Amino acid sequence: MMRIESVIIDHEPAISSFLKKTLAVKFPEITVRGEASNYGEACELIQTTNPDLVFYDVKVLNKNSNLLPSENGRSNFEIILISERSEDAISAIRQDACGFLLKPLNVSDIVASVGSEVRKFSERVFSRATDGALTHDRVPLPHTKLIGIPTMQGIDFLYAYEIVRCEGLQKSTRIVSTRKNNMISAYNIGEFKKLLEEFGFFSCHKSHLINLMHVKKYTREGFVYLSDNTAIPLARRRRLEFLDQLRHL
Repeated sequence: MMRIESVIIDHEPAISSFLKKTLAVKFPEITVRGEASNYGEACELIQTTNPDLVFYDVKVLNKNSNLLPSENGRSNFEIILISERSEDAISAIRQDACGFLLKPLNVSDIVASVGSEVRKFSERVFSRATDGALTHDRVPLPHTKLIGIPTMQGIDFLYAYEIVRCEGLQKSTRIVSTRKNNMISAYNIGEFKKLLEEFGFFSCHKSHLINLMHVKKYTREGFVYLSDNTAIPLARRRRLEFLDQLRHL
């Protein structure tokens, strides 16, 4: 599973606490490495944790400081600005912040703002991960490729790493993704096995296809726990192959 390490910098402990709890529930891919309430603490925290994403309250910023602590370098991480003034959103755009949250915070606003930025951020992370590792043709890693999911409305496109699992229904398939909106396709689970196995997916049961990037735990009882906190049964005949696959991740 993709991991985004973050820190929260806000002068109001209640805001930091609410944001941290919301992120834990809505965005399991984001890990909060620490919190700070003033500019000095912020500089030290960023330098110590080297985060990918920083939630930054404008009131913590010094009047004469840049948007980000200069000693850490703007290019090392992205920032989502937090403010009680809506006009600061314009400043955030000018300062090249990747997002903006208006106080008082609420869950729907956090999901809307952070969700879109997480998707953009994940693309940048995987893109940077390929730097220096690919030939001049810049062939993308398999899990970063777009996958077309046929639905009743048309075709929805997801990156392979966004798909957590596929569940076979009677004559259709449920696709569970990190976007929090499940899709139903008229195609059966067999068609998705053909489509996704080359992208790091494993058929652990006749009705379940899982993304190995999202595996969190395997139990002796024969269940695989994924990043969406579901327990998927692992067929006994497939256990050795599953464990062998994980050894090579």
